[in-house]
Amino acid sequence: MTGTGTPPGKEEFELTLLGPGYGESIVLHVGNGVWVLVDSCVTPNGIPKALEYLESLDLNPEHAVALIVATHWHDDHIRGMAHLVEVCNMAAFCCASVFCEKEFLTLVGALADRHLSTVGSGVNEMYRVFSHLRREDTKPTLALANRRIFAHDGCEIWSLSPDDAVFIDFLKSLDSCSPREGQTKIRLPSLSPNTVAVALWVCVGDVVVLLGSDLEKRGWAYILQQKARPAGGASAFKVPHHGSANADEPGVWERMLESDPVAVLTPWHRGGRILPSSRDVQRTLSYTETAYATANAVSVLPSRVRRDRMVERTIRESGVHLRRLSLSPGAIRLRRPIGSQARWEVEQFGSACHLGDFVQP
Repeated sequence: MTGTGTPPGKEEFELTLLGPGYGESIVLHVGNGVWVLVDSCVTPNGIPKALEYLESLDLNPEHAVALIVATHWHDDHIRGMAHLVEVCNMAAFCCASVFCEKEFLTLVGALADRHLSTVGSGVNEMYRVFSHLRREDTKPTLALANRRIFAHDGCEIWSLSPDDAVFIDFLKSLDSCSPREGQTKIRLPSLSPNTVAVALWVCVGDVVVLLGSDLEKRGWAYILQQKARPAGGASAFKVPHHGSANADEPGVWERMLESDPVAVLTPWHRGGRILPSSRDVQRTLSYTETAYATANAVSVLPSRVRRDRMVERTIRESGVHLRRLSLSPGAIRLRRPIGSQARWEVEQFGSACHLGDFVQP
């Protein structure tokens, strides 16, 4: 990512959402040169985009990053996470507590040893992270509902999810995914990491942001019921699950956000389906006029590849299904002085656009 300018000031908050391609990553500056990374995606060369971004600001990630959070294991949020943890070796690592339970670790170990399909697997990425932490004799910070996971120089970061009921249900579902003797390699199609995704509340002075991860309706309904969650309203919102309807809870906009907050999201494409849909766009814009996407709909669509007819026939007869993913870089950067009550300064890079310009063909 080029043309990103200078680093924020010491008393300036920054939220940068990196995408699209296949994934999203969030970079936060919480003041005084302290950075937090949430989730990970990679460049076409396999480099975590967050590292590329920090280096474009002439920052040393090893010393600048204080916390790395993995909100869940979906491929588009986890690729490159092990690399991040290895490079930013002074940072604390945080993930949902379910990923450190013996049931999950046993499953991951079994899959990684003999059954795991390693191509594009978020579970394999988590296995590499845990392996690195074990070698370094470092324990992760565990995210649960209403837990403060980070505090530094006036900054507090709280995990709002997952809740206990979802936590228990998820552990019960692991047994059905355990590989049996002689079973072919698998990924984990029957588990939905979205149910245990970690939503984050970040507060620095008068600046409050809500990062929705891919948390769906059930999780948001639980959060809204909790009196123990941090009070106040966020002025910036990373919209959950690419703006899709299954993650939309009107109460979040009404009770957890300021009026007309800045909303940002990453689009998603697979199997001919694009998120956000036209209805998703209209719904989000009904909540706020200041909404942005890291790419327009055209750049999300896969490009048509011309192949020799015999090649096409061989691919078709073999039952292989190929898809091309957009690699067009895009980012939304929000900056705001801490303690000034100022409005957010919004910058768009690459294929990023106002959500009103996200028009599907």
